[in-house]
Amino acid sequence: MKAVHRSSFEIFSSVVSALFLREIQTRFGTKKGGYFWALFDAMLMVLIFAGLKSLVAEKSMPGIDFPVFLASGFLAFFMFKNIVNGAMGAFSANAALFNYRQVRPFDTLVSRVLVEILVSTMATLAFIGIGLYFEFNIAVKDFSMVILAVAWLVLFAFGFGLFSAVMATFFENYAKIVQVIMTPLLFISALMYTVESLPQALREVILYNPLVHFIEMIHGNFFTTLTTEYVDYTYMFFWTFIPLFAGLYLYRASEKRIIST
Repeated sequence: MKAVHRSSFEIFSSVVSALFLREIQTRFGTKKGGYFWALFDAMLMVLIFAGLKSLVAEKSMPGIDFPVFLASGFLAFFMFKNIVNGAMGAFSANAALFNYRQVRPFDTLVSRVLVEILVSTMATLAFIGIGLYFEFNIAVKDFSMVILAVAWLVLFAFGFGLFSAVMATFFENYAKIVQVIMTPLLFISALMYTVESLPQALREVILYNPLVHFIEMIHGNFFTTLTTEYVDYTYMFFWTFIPLFAGLYLYRASEKRIIST
């Protein structure tokens, strides 16, 4: 029988596909209820904050449904948070698989990112269904730009997640620090307000947070009454590609140590 020689990309694709299915099985279990609870967890915080905020300041943004405004930001933020947190635990959770020559640590990280994208997509579709049922205004001003903003955010999360995964492997407290930082980020990433609504002094400070630019890009291209005036694309570029290249460099330099750790 003639041996079949597969390319590196074919091996990578096969391994990532198998790891993706393994992550789905591990995370959601064999029962269909597991998928429901994963979706419920992703939507619960969105619905709580949307409900509270709409009760407090329902008319502060004319022409915008607060639940839609908040959900679009929260879904993006939770996707970023879950990708980074999942990436930091990818190497340790799959360490036993590194005994197989075809499985590389990088593959486990990619599979986890794909799972988080799937969960975020399911949560978004569920919200769209809820929005249509309750007759919210979910019309999008520029759909292509919203998709670009989300894809860019995924790339940012992937690069920062890869960098953090390597750092967390060799510095035990790094992952704890990142997880602690995620909590205040929830409140300083323009999820419940716009940059325009802030005082000038506070506006200048909050714009140092790169997540604000991504959320503003999503909101500005989603709602007709909002703009992307405060989005700095150059700033977003550097925050995306510096962690990505740093993560790739550190990973290549320490892959053998990661496998043996």
